[in-house]
This record gives sequence, C-alpha cells and structure tokens, in this order.
Amino acid sequence: MKAFLFFAVFLSSWLGFAQQTVPILERKISIELSNEPLPSALDRIGRQGGFSFSYNSSIISASQVVTIEVSQKTVREILNQIFKGTIQYKEKAKHLILTQAPISPKVNNTTTTVLIISGYVEDEVSGAKISDASVYEKETLTSAVTDQYGFYKIKLDHVKSRVDLYVRKMNYRDTIVSISAAVNEPLNISIKPITKDSVVIVAQVERKDSVVQEKKKTLAMPYESDANIQNIHDTLYRKAQISFLPFLGTNGKLSGNVINDYSFNILGGYSLGTRMVEVAGYVNIDRGDVGGLQLAGFGNLVGRSVQGVQGAGLFNINGGVTHAVQLVGFLNLNFGKTRGVQLAGFANTNLNSTHGVQLAGFSNFSKGPSMGTQVAGIGNVQLGDYKGSQFAGFANVNTKKINGTQLSGFANIATGHVEGLQASGFFNYGKNVSGVQIALINVADSLTGVPVGLISYVDRGYHKLELSGDEIFFTNVSFRTGVQQFYNIISAGIKPRPGPDNVTVWTFGYGLGTARKITRSLYFNFDVTSQQINKGSFTHALSLLNKVHMGLDFQVSRKISIYAGGTLNGYLTEKSFTDYPDLFTDSGPHIFYDNTVGDVYNLKMWFGWKAGVRFF
Repeated sequence: MKAFLFFAVFLSSWLGFAQQTVPILERKISIELSNEPLPSALDRIGRQGGFSFSYNSSIISASQVVTIEVSQKTVREILNQIFKGTIQYKEKAKHLILTQAPISPKVNNTTTTVLIISGYVEDEVSGAKISDASVYEKETLTSAVTDQYGFYKIKLDHVKSRVDLYVRKMNYRDTIVSISAAVNEPLNISIKPITKDSVVIVAQVERKDSVVQEKKKTLAMPYESDANIQNIHDTLYRKAQISFLPFLGTNGKLSGNVINDYSFNILGGYSLGTRMVEVAGYVNIDRGDVGGLQLAGFGNLVGRSVQGVQGAGLFNINGGVTHAVQLVGFLNLNFGKTRGVQLAGFANTNLNSTHGVQLAGFSNFSKGPSMGTQVAGIGNVQLGDYKGSQFAGFANVNTKKINGTQLSGFANIATGHVEGLQASGFFNYGKNVSGVQIALINVADSLTGVPVGLISYVDRGYHKLELSGDEIFFTNVSFRTGVQQFYNIISAGIKPRPGPDNVTVWTFGYGLGTARKITRSLYFNFDVTSQQINKGSFTHALSLLNKVHMGLDFQVSRKISIYAGGTLNGYLTEKSFTDYPDLFTDSGPHIFYDNTVGDVYNLKMWFGWKAGVRFF
C-alpha cells in the first residue's frame, strides 16, 4: 500500500512538472462550464492549467457568462472559443496576460492594411496538431512554420480584399486557404494525409523514340532539413533578391524556394537558383541552377548546373553540369560534367567528365571521360578516358585511355592505353603505348613506337641477355631492353687472365641499338656502345672504348639466337695518364689510326669482330 501511495505521489509530481514545461497556451485541459461568469470561468481554467490570468477588469465583463464543454483542448483553443479573436494573449512566467485585440481592419480593392493570421494546422483525419508545416503567401513571400504544437502565426503586409494561404507538409496533400475578409479571428487549417489508397498510379507505355533526359544530379546542400525546403516543392520566382545573410533578406524564410533573376548578397545569400547575376561579399548558395555571372568574395556553392562565369576567392563547388569559366583562388570542385575553362590557385577537381582547359597551381583531377588541356604545377590525375594534352610540374596520372601528350617534370603514369607522346624528366609508364616515350626510365607492357631514354623496358618488347666475346674481351655479358626499333644496351666484360703486371682488366658500358628483320629468323643489328676500360679497381682517367657494331642475329629457337658481326673501334685516352692497361695481350689488331686529338687526348682506331649467344 505504501509503495502504491509513493508511486501515485511520484506520478502526480511528474505530471505536474511536465505540465509546467509546456507553454501555457498549449496545455491541454478538460472543463465543463455552464452559465459561468467570465471572471470565474477564467479562474477555473487557470487553476486547471497551473497558471493565473492577468488583465484589466475593464476588458473582462463580469456580466458575461460562459457555457462550454471541452475535453483535452489547449488553453489557446478554449480562449479562442470564448473570446473569438477580441482578446490577445501573452505569456509571462506563470501568468497569461490578456489585452484588447486591435479592431479588425476593413479592406477593399483599393486600400491595403496589415493582417495577422494565427491558428493550428491539424490532421484532417485524426485531428492531431501537425508540427513543421509550412504556411505561406506567394505574392509577399511571407511564411511561417508551425511549432512543435502545430501553431502558426503569420503577419501579412499590404493585404487587399483576398489572401491565399498555401499550406505544405510532407506526406500531406497541398492545401490552399482563401481568406476573403481581413479578420483577426483564429484560423485552424485541416490538411489531408496522403495514403496508399489516395495515390492513383497510371501505367504508361514507353515509346521507342522517346528521349530519355539525364537526371539532374544534386549535391547535398546546407539547410536541406529546413521545413520550408522539405515541404514546399512549388517554384517561386522573383526579379531580384537583396540579402544580408541566408534567409535574412527580401525573400525571407522562403529564400531556398525562390529563383531570382538577380541576387545581391551583402555577406551571403541562399536561393533555389539564379538566372542572370549573383554577387556576394562572402558566399552564394544556390540549391538549383545558376546561369550568367556568379561572384563571391569567399565561395560559390551550387547544387545543380552552372552556365556562365563563376569567380570566388576560395572555392566554387557545383553539383551538376558546369558550362562555365571558373576562376578561384583555391579550389574548383564539380560533381557533374564540366565544359569550359577552370583556373584555380590550388586545384580543379571534377568527379565526372571534363571538356575544356584546366589550369591549377597544384593539381587537376577528373574522374570521367575528358578532353582538352590540363596544366598543373604539381600533377594531373585522370580516372577516365582522356583526349588532349597534360602538362605537370611533377606527374601526370591516367587510369584509362589517353590520346594526346603527357609532359611532366618527373613522371607520367598511364595504366590504360596511350596514343601519343609521354615525356618526363625521370619516369614514364604506359600499359599499352602507341607512340613515343621520352624519359630516363621508360616502362610499358606493350609499345608500338619508340622509347627514348637511359633504360626502357617493354614487357612484350625486345629484351635479350647476351654472352659474347671480341678481339679484346673474350668474356662479355650485356642486356638489351626496349623494342626492336630502338633498344638500350647495358654491358660488362673482363679479360680472361691478368696482364703482365698481374692486374685484372675489366669494362662496363652503355649503348643503343636497333634490330631490323630480314627474314622470319634473321635480323640485322646496328649498335653503338661506349665502355670504360679499367685496370684493377678503377681507372681514374678517360679510358673510353667506343664501338660501332654491325652484324646478323639468327634465331635458332624462340628464346635462343646466335650473333656474329664486325666492329669499328675507337679507343680514347688521356695523353698525360700513363697507367693504362695493355689491351692487346692475346691479339694484335691492325691499328689504322693513332693520333693526338686536341693536344690532350689520344685516339686509336681499328676494325674488330664480335660473336655471341643471346637468350630470351
């Protein structure tokens, strides 16, 4: 029993506390009054609602009697039923202050006045109060959103004989309320919910010749959760907007539902779209499309397409197709297709295709198929097919087909097909290349063209390991890599036994060559190589043996061939250096030229031979 009493006291206290947290006018009570004097009726209503009334006795007639019977109605609804718009209510602490309402204005077709309309928006089926419903008037763009109790209050300026109030709420039918006389009496509005039974689906036969338009892509925008934006799908138009901040301007709280021809925003503006010109000291925000000129000191944020010119101090961000010239101090970011010119101090980033010119201090990035010219201080990254030219201070990266030119200070990387020129200061990679590669290191899976560099490797190209001998070095090994038309040669050799001074003589070198096909199994080789000949650990003087090779390569099997040919040799040394190795210990070729070059060097020339076996 004690536990039950404790629970009852706790529940009563909790309900009382909850009642106190609800605004006085929204507290629900049930009361029955029969010929009750008005002051006494107010006292009983106050005691039930947990508040007291404050008013001048001159506006409350003691002789007026009240007869009502209500169940779970709000204090506001009960007072509206009693006073019928003649009294105004104002809450202060635990008191409800009653004052005389202004006399209802008289309006006609020639005069205008101010009209205040208030009431509840209710569910037509259940009678429940509906929060976050939009109530607005199209001509003046005056709007209100119902509070958590479903109450709205809207003030209309310059009202004439008739006013149309539009009521919008998600999952409810659009409703229009026409007011033919300006009265201050409360106006409750009922709206009908949309149910499955109320939606009629009409089947349509698709025509074969119908044109399917690309669905406009949209970008998640600020204020998308705003009630007016969620509820209202009407498109409103205005010639011009003047705004200090978003929603603080001539279009008021309906800014996000209005398309303007011109928009002038002191700090920032928010709209559904702009047709001609939009200028802001700080930021422009458009949920929809922008056409014409858009300038902002800080940034432009557009949910859909842009046509014209965009300029901003920091960023331009667009969610749809962009046909424009974009000028920005930091970043251009487009989520849709881009056609035009982009200039950015830091980066241009396009998450769809790009057709045009991109200039950036740091990088250009495109995700979809693109064409044009990309110029970046650091790098260009292209994730779709690209047709055009790329210029980067550091690197160009393509993951799809590229048809054009890649020029960079350090590297070009193309993981798809390349048609054109790759030129960089250090490294080129192309999966399938139809063109020319120029860099210190060139790598490709396949190449139809020529790689020009210190080292070129083509996986499905020309690469052979050679074991050979010549008139000086009977033991040589070299690696040839590139393509048949043009390949690199890295070589090393050693004399089979030390010279008279018992010191090893060895060589290393580099060269270039080409292999021309004569028959199915026979090739003609023309190579030019240069080798440094060393005695002992290393010869710290010019000791350069230069060779021109010409010979025939016969393919014995798919991975083995034999080679033999003649060489023209030129051995260049320094006259002042005396510790050169004795080259001709095993053979003595006929030296047909032995003279001084420039009073510093000596050049010896002779004809020689070379033969070897090649693998792979």
